[in-house]
Amino acid sequence: MADRSVSWTDADRVADLLARATAPRRANTLTFGFANGSAAARALPMPAPVAVAPAAAPLPPPPPAAKLKSLAPGAPVPKLEQVSDNPSDRLDALLAWVLDNFRCSGAFVADDNGLTLAAHGISEAHVSLVGPLLSALVGVRTIPGIDATSGALWLGSNMMSWVEARIERGGFCLGAVGHEALSTRAFEQFKEALELTVHGL
Repeated sequence: MADRSVSWTDADRVADLLARATAPRRANTLTFGFANGSAAARALPMPAPVAVAPAAAPLPPPPPAAKLKSLAPGAPVPKLEQVSDNPSDRLDALLAWVLDNFRCSGAFVADDNGLTLAAHGISEAHVSLVGPLLSALVGVRTIPGIDATSGALWLGSNMMSWVEARIERGGFCLGAVGHEALSTRAFEQFKEALELTVHGL
């Protein structure tokens, strides 16, 4: 037979290829014909199917940044208003005012005997230091030229700032614990708020 032209088509061969292409294949095998046109086929093992995890659900939007309880530096601090005659309510209002308007994580009120009258956001270790601290300040007040009615003291990684107010019934201390000492203006505001509060006790 003469050489076939490149356009020559073998109908039987095409039918055979179509039949094999549409026939169901065995699972996990790959079947292919040789390039020389022989009818022989070769089966190779297929790798085990890989499980594909379902697409992850989209992440929810991040929550809004937590609002700081302290005002921005330089923002005016509202004056404390006491509307109750109940001593406990007055002390709670004082501590809430401190925590809402100053950069601190905790606050307390104590008397000059070191008895803690109210505290919020400070550890028991800090509370236990109040009494010895105020007792020590009694001796410091006797040193000429030293004002021990306000100050700040490092306690580990925190700074405890305090201010005292004295009335007829004795002395009281308002303190705050935070990462920095109070400013001079903040000490003045603390003292004013403390005096307003203890005059009603």
